[in-house]
Amino acid sequence: MASSPRPLPWILLGAFGTAVMLALGFWLDPVWWLMWTAPIPMLLAVPRLGFWAALLTAEAAWLGGTARIWWYLADSLEMAPVFIVVSVVVFTGLYTAATLLYRALMRRGRHWAAFLAFPAGVVAVEYLGSVINADAGGEWWSLAYTQAGQTAILQLASVTGIWGITFLLMAIPSAVATILAPGARRGLAVGIAATAAACLAAALVFGLARPVDQGPTVRAGALALPTDEDSIPVDTDKAETLFARYAREIERLGAADDLDLLVLPEKVFHTTEAQTGPYLDRWSALAVSSGIDLVLGLAVESDGHTYNAAVWIPANGHNTAEYRKQHLIPGLEDWMTPSDNGPVSIPGVGGGWALTICKDLDHAAAIAEYGDEDFGLVLAPALDFTIDGWWHSRVAVTRGVEQGFSLVRAGQIGLMTVSDARGTVLAEDARLAVADVPTEPVQTVYDRLGNWFLIPAFAILLAGIVLAVVPRRGNVAASDPDTKE
Repeated sequence: MASSPRPLPWILLGAFGTAVMLALGFWLDPVWWLMWTAPIPMLLAVPRLGFWAALLTAEAAWLGGTARIWWYLADSLEMAPVFIVVSVVVFTGLYTAATLLYRALMRRGRHWAAFLAFPAGVVAVEYLGSVINADAGGEWWSLAYTQAGQTAILQLASVTGIWGITFLLMAIPSAVATILAPGARRGLAVGIAATAAACLAAALVFGLARPVDQGPTVRAGALALPTDEDSIPVDTDKAETLFARYAREIERLGAADDLDLLVLPEKVFHTTEAQTGPYLDRWSALAVSSGIDLVLGLAVESDGHTYNAAVWIPANGHNTAEYRKQHLIPGLEDWMTPSDNGPVSIPGVGGGWALTICKDLDHAAAIAEYGDEDFGLVLAPALDFTIDGWWHSRVAVTRGVEQGFSLVRAGQIGLMTVSDARGTVLAEDARLAVADVPTEPVQTVYDRLGNWFLIPAFAILLAGIVLAVVPRRGNVAASDPDTKE
């Protein structure tokens, strides 16, 4: 495939076309449908360009398309500049490498390999990113979450995890670009189109027809009252005022007799070791008087450390439980100590309920333990950053689809979200969300087999790399097409 004699229009189309759509589609409140078309301009352009022009085009497309996310991490999460710079270089470089692999295969006439290698390469980038950034980010970064509002597509996570959704999301534009490439024979184009369409249709049919029976329901809610501070010391006037406001609201909900349990946000108050017991007694009295089981988020000092804790406070006054957050936000939560205790089940409810906290839901491996223990309902105090309320809640909802549990998540400065094991959002609000939420666990393929989809994805990627290096027999010129550019 010869280079275009006028490369500038293709550079502009590939770089800016993809960057604009990706910036809107891969965002904290995404325009989800743009993700199904975003890579097309870039993939149309790079086979028509010389190597350096293609490299520039791909880098500009990926960097421009992800720039808003990098700014959010630097501005809202206050992550270290060196972390941001290194992450930008690594992610942009890896995405560009996947794009250049597509180009190399197309220029060698290996259209089928190009069509499949590009989505496999993007999956590999996301997985490697989750490994490199295992402690800080986990699986927070994925194109798959842009589809978390599309319940039919989201069901694929119950089989493949986020990796299958990313693969499908990139395979469709890869197929379109490959079919539209010069030299694509009619039979080849029909075969690629039919394969892509069949995969999309299979995912939709499965997503629409997937049976999910979670049995009995409980009336559950998530509540966050406005405050300009978190981890408020309980011996301050501000803490007393906020406690009084929560008490009035909880008593009001209890008087309406329309709520069984209520989840409050992450680390609302801060208690010292001596204060914790008496302070929890006050909340226990509130739970008993209102008749509502409570989950309270606290910063708790214990044994010389401060932990981010979720405390189960039942309405019967007995059998409390405490879970401590395992994954902390680098920088913002350096003053706290992470826990390695794993899931904590809630006693006295017949089993199947558990506690977690906010960022732990970004980590698929940690939440896999909840699926292993057959929890059907997970209660999660959380704290977001205003603009990321949709995204962060949908990462959490996706974990529920993967492992087969319902979720009640209270995201201060974000969203209150109640969802089931299909990822259906049953209720959502910035202040109070209440719904009848099912409580039985659902068995999923992903829970049983884990990251099995990475095996075929990496096999496809490896085969693509080999085919990009090995020249086609009888086509010596095609073995090094850039030599004549």
